[in-house]
Amino acid sequence: MKKSYWIYNRGDYEIYHTNLVNSRRQEFGVDYPVVWRVYPVEPKVDFHADITVEKDTTFTLHLNGTGYVFVDFEEKEFSDGAMLDVAALEAPLSRRYRPGVPVPLTKGEHHLRICCLNLESLPAAYIEGELVATDGSFYTLDEKGERIPVGYSEMHDSPEKRPTEFIFSYERMLPVAKEKRGEGTLFDFGKELYGYLYLKNVSEGDKIHVSYGESREEALDIKHSIVWEDVEGQSEYKLRPRAFRYIYILGTKAPRVEADYEYLPLPYRGDFKCDDESVNRIYEMCRYTLHINTREILTEAIKRDRWLWGGDSYQAFRFNTYLFHDKDIVRRTLIGMRGKDPVTEHINTIADYSLYFILGTLEYYEDYGDTDFIRFIYDRCHTLMEFCASREDGEGFFVKKYADWIFVDWADIDKDGPVCAEQMLYIAALRAMAKMAALIGRDGKEYEKKAERLTALVNEKFYRPALGAYVSSFTSGKEQVTRHANIFAILYGIADKAQTEAIIQNVLENDRIPAITTPFFGGFELDAMARIGRTDLVEHRIRTYYKGMLDLGATTVWEEYNPAFSGAKHYEMYNNKYGKSLCHAWGASPIYLLGRYFLGVRPTSTAYETFEVKPCLGGFGFIEGTVPVGDGEVRIFLSKERLTVTATKEGGTLLHGGKAIPLPKNETVEIKL
Repeated sequence: MKKSYWIYNRGDYEIYHTNLVNSRRQEFGVDYPVVWRVYPVEPKVDFHADITVEKDTTFTLHLNGTGYVFVDFEEKEFSDGAMLDVAALEAPLSRRYRPGVPVPLTKGEHHLRICCLNLESLPAAYIEGELVATDGSFYTLDEKGERIPVGYSEMHDSPEKRPTEFIFSYERMLPVAKEKRGEGTLFDFGKELYGYLYLKNVSEGDKIHVSYGESREEALDIKHSIVWEDVEGQSEYKLRPRAFRYIYILGTKAPRVEADYEYLPLPYRGDFKCDDESVNRIYEMCRYTLHINTREILTEAIKRDRWLWGGDSYQAFRFNTYLFHDKDIVRRTLIGMRGKDPVTEHINTIADYSLYFILGTLEYYEDYGDTDFIRFIYDRCHTLMEFCASREDGEGFFVKKYADWIFVDWADIDKDGPVCAEQMLYIAALRAMAKMAALIGRDGKEYEKKAERLTALVNEKFYRPALGAYVSSFTSGKEQVTRHANIFAILYGIADKAQTEAIIQNVLENDRIPAITTPFFGGFELDAMARIGRTDLVEHRIRTYYKGMLDLGATTVWEEYNPAFSGAKHYEMYNNKYGKSLCHAWGASPIYLLGRYFLGVRPTSTAYETFEVKPCLGGFGFIEGTVPVGDGEVRIFLSKERLTVTATKEGGTLLHGGKAIPLPKNETVEIKL
C-alpha cells in the first residue's frame, strides 16, 4: 500500500484547530470564547493530482464531508475567461465516484479531482490504495489558477485518524494526597495537569460540585474558583478536559478520583543541569510549563485563557528552539495566529502582537530554513503590515486607533500618543519584512526605507541624552523612563554604541527604575542583559526571581510574580481573586537563556548550517546539557577543570580562550582548564 495522509486546504487545518482551542475557555460555569475575530476555513475544496500508475489498479476515497472523486476531467476556457468542466458534462457518470467504493484506474496517466464540501468542520480527503495515495503531490487552485500544495500532517495517516481530531497521548494519574476539608474532600495531584477528570465510587443521584484549582486556596474557595462543574445522577463521571492541580469535591462521601493527563509526546531534545539543585528544579519547572502548553498550538495558559496570544507565543518560539526544536508547533501556531485576509483588526486586537507575529515568522525561517513556508505566509504578512501602516500618524509613528490595544507589558507605562516601545517593535518588523521579501524574490526596499526613517525619528523624539535613556512618550511631558523601550533599543539594534552604554548604566543597572514583574518582559530583559555580557545578572535573576516561585510551591511558571506579595495575594489579577495564571508559557525563558548563554549555543547561519558554541560557567560549579542544532545536537560539559563538547552535526565552532576551534561531527573536543 502506498503511504497516504488526510489532505486539506493548506492552512485550514491550523485555523480549524486554533478556532477549537480558542472556543474552550470557561469561567464560573459560562463558556467564554475569544474576543477577537475568528477566521473560517474554506467549506468547499477541490483537490487535484496528476498521477501515473504502472498497472491497472483501484483505490477507495474517504471524505471528511460530502463529495466525490472525478477521474480524468478537463477544463475548457471560453472567450470571456469562464472555465467549464467539460468532462463533468460530457463524460459518463461512471467516472464520478462516491466515497467508500472501489475506483478503477487503468495503467497510464490520469488526473484526479476530489470535490469535498463540509459546512460544519474541515473538508479533507484520504485515498486508500496500492498505487494511489493522498499526499504532498496533490494541490488546490487559487483564484488565478495557480497551484497551491495541499496541507497534510503525518499524524493523520489512516482513515480512522481524521484531521478534525488532534492526536494526543495520555497517562493515567492518581492524586498524591487527599484530605477531608469541611463537608468535602480535597485532592492534590502534586503538580499542574491538563486532561480528563474521572469521578468514581459515587452514589447515583448525588449532587456533586467539583471545584478546580491551580492553588490549594482556589480549589477550596468554591465561591471564587474560576473553573468548576456540577454533576448529578450517575455513579461514574468523565468530566470535560481542564487544567488543575487541586480538586475539591462536595456532595458525595468517598469519591475515587483519577485523571488522564493529556499531552503532546514531543521528545526533550534540550537539557540543562548544574551543581545548584534549585536551578535544576527551575529548569524542570520551565520545561514542564512549556510542554503542558504545547498542544495543537502554543497556548499561553493551560487553565484560564487556553487561547492563542501572539506575544506569549513569540517568547515560547524561542524556548521551543532550545527544548523541542519542533518546527511543526511553530508553523501551526503562526498560521492559526494570523488567520486569513482581509485584516480588520490587530492579532488579538493588540498592536504589539501583530508585530511579534512578523518577527516570529522571520525567526522561524532563521531557525528552520523553511523558505516554502515564507512563500506561503508572505502575502498574509504583507497585508498585516499594510493594516499596521494604516495605524501610522502624520509623522509616521505607529499608534493606537479605534479599538486597538497597546499592551507592551503589565506595567505602569506612559501610553500617551506614540509609545516608544511600539516604535521599536515596528522598526524591527519592517526590517523583518524586508528580509523575508528578499528571501522569495520580492521587493522589500520600501520596508527598509521606512525602517530607516522611523529609526531616525525615534532617536530624535524619544531619546534624552541628559537622561541617557529613551522615554516612554514625548507627548505627555512626563518624561517617564521605564526598562521596556530601552531593552528593545538594545535587542533590536536601534540604540548606537554610546546610547547602549548609557542605557546599561542609567536603566538596566539602575535600581531606581521600576523592576519588571512579569516573566514575559523579564525574558526580554534577561536576553538584553546576556547580550551585553551581564550573564551574572541573568544567573542572579534565575536563582532569586524564579526560585521565589519555586519556594512558594510552584510546579509551573506563573504569569506574574511579585516578591513583595504574600499569601493568596499572589494569585490575584484582573480584579479576580484567582485570576492569575499559575502555568504561563511566556515565563519559561530559562530554557532559552541557559541554552543560549551558558551552554552557549547559537546559530551563525540559517537553520544551524553553521553554529557556534561559547560556554559560560558563571557562578556555577559545573554545567552540562544538550542543545538541538537542526537535525543534530551539541553536548557540553564545563567545570573549572575541563570543557568537553560533542556535536553530532557538521558546521560547529567552539569559541574558547580567544580561539575558534572546529567541531568535527561526532568527535569530542576536550580542553583541560
